[in-house]
Amino acid sequence: MSVSHVQDSCSPIAGGFGASVEIGMDVGVAAVGGLVEMLSRVPDPRKPRGVRHRVGSVLAVTVFAALAGAGNFREAGDRAADLPQELLVLAGCRRHLLTGRYVAPSESTIRRVAHDIDADAADEQVCRWLREQAAAAALARGVDVAGGDDHGPEGLVGVAMDGKTLRNTVAPGDPEGSEVKLFSAMLHREAVVIAQLRVPEGTNEITQVAALLKDIDLTGVVVTGDAAHAQHTTAAYLTQDRGGHYALTVKGNQPTLLTQIASVLPPAAPGTAHHAETDRSTGKIVRRQIWVAPANDVDFPGAAQVFRIRRDTFDHAGNHLTKEVVHGITSLTAEQAGADLIARFVRQHWGIENKIHWVRDVVYREDHQHAYTGTGAQVMATLRNLALGLLRLAGITQITRTLERIAADRTRIIPIIAAATSTNRL
Repeated sequence: MSVSHVQDSCSPIAGGFGASVEIGMDVGVAAVGGLVEMLSRVPDPRKPRGVRHRVGSVLAVTVFAALAGAGNFREAGDRAADLPQELLVLAGCRRHLLTGRYVAPSESTIRRVAHDIDADAADEQVCRWLREQAAAAALARGVDVAGGDDHGPEGLVGVAMDGKTLRNTVAPGDPEGSEVKLFSAMLHREAVVIAQLRVPEGTNEITQVAALLKDIDLTGVVVTGDAAHAQHTTAAYLTQDRGGHYALTVKGNQPTLLTQIASVLPPAAPGTAHHAETDRSTGKIVRRQIWVAPANDVDFPGAAQVFRIRRDTFDHAGNHLTKEVVHGITSLTAEQAGADLIARFVRQHWGIENKIHWVRDVVYREDHQHAYTGTGAQVMATLRNLALGLLRLAGITQITRTLERIAADRTRIIPIIAAATSTNRL
C-alpha cells in the first residue's frame, strides 16, 4: 500500500479535542516519520538474524496502541492488530510476502522489545525529543524558549520534579524484589515530561536531582518540588551550579528551616494576604491566600523569599470543609516574582501528579498491571509519557475522550502527531 492512501485520514482535529488544525498528507507523513525515526535511534540489543520488526517500528506501534487506550502488553497487541494499513506503512512495519499486507508486531514481540531494550536510552531519546517539540511550540507562539509572556515576568519557566513508584513491578537486578521507582521532570505549562530516570536501588529521588536535570538548560527555569527536596544540596545545585531557581515547600522534615521561615513571615491575619484567589473548577470552592517575606537570616542556599500558603475548601453551600497551611522558600527575588507568581508556581507543581501520574494510573491503569520484571515497566511508562506528550502538545486536554475517539478510528492518530510536532510549525 502506498503512503498516498494516508491522505483521506489527514483531517482536522475535532473541535473541543485540541486545536483545529488542517493537516495535509505531506505534513502527516513527515510527522509520523519523524517520530518513528526518533524511536529508531533507541539501541536494539537483538541479533540481526531473525529480527522481523525493527525496534523503531515496534516502539511506534506501541505508542499508537497507547494513543488508542492500550494499558498493558495484551491490549497493546490487540490495538496493534487493529491498526490500519496506512499507519503500519508509516511505522515502517514489514510486508507479508504472500498477502502483500503490512503486519503489526504481536503482543509477544512488543513485550520482548520492551524488556530487552535499554530503558534509560529510551527515556533519553524520548525526553530529548519532547523537549525539542516543546521548544518549537514556544517559538511558534512567538515566545522565547526560556518562557516569555506565557510563563510570567522575566520569562520564567516552571519545571516540576517528582517520583512515582510503579506498583506490582520488580526492579531489574534487585534480589530483594523492590518495586521500580521513576523520577520525572515536567514542564508546568505544557504538562510534558522532559526528563525521566529510574531511581537506583538503595537510593532515593533526593540523590538523583542532578542526574535528572543534567540535560536541561536551567537558565530562566524555576524548579519546583515537594518538601522532600527542601535540601541544602539541591538548592545549591540549582542556583550555584546550574544558574536556575527553585520554589520548594517545607514541612516538618526540616524543622530548623521551617522555624526560620515561620519567624520572618507576617501573621496570617484575615485580610492581610499579599495575594488571594478563589477556584470553583474542582466541584468545590477553594480559596487560596499567600503571604511572602524576604528570607532574611534564613540559612538556605540562594534563598530570597519565604512564603506561607493557606488553602480553605468549602462546599457550594459555603460550609468550611478543610484548611491546609503550607510553608515554602524560593530563590526568586521580589523583583522576579511577586506573591501571585510564587503561588502559581506552587500550584502548577502538582500538575505532575494530576496530569501525568494520575492519568497513567487511572487511564492506563499503570498500578494495576500484573507483576513484571526487568525494564519493561520503565519502557512502557516512557511510551505512555510520549503518548500523553503528543496529546498535550496538540492542545488536547480531554485525554480519555480523545483516546476513545482514536480507538474508534485509528487514523485520527496522524493529525494529532502532526499537530504536536515541529513539522507542522515550519
